[in-house]
Amino acid sequence: MRVKIHSIGTALHPSERIVEVDTADGKERLIVDKRSIENGSLSIGFPISRNGDFWLVELPRETVTGSWRVWVKSTHLLEDSKVRAA
Repeated sequence: MRVKIHSIGTALHPSERIVEVDTADGKERLIVDKRSIENGSLSIGFPISRNGDFWLVELPRETVTGSWRVWVKSTHLLEDSKVRAA
């Protein structure tokens, strides 16, 4: 699975990017390796839990606020095969 992201800019290291994920609680920023970004999305594991239209997902790195798991709207999740076909 993948989660849609917005690229914010470069991080301290040239191989890293600051990205933003839209969550149920607002926007969360995290720093990721630029190679992990593919067509505006970031690889995540299979969603952990569901609450209505929101899924609990675990991000590959800790957010700036210290979260690893965030609730995201189901429309912000993609299957790997859909990303590669785009």
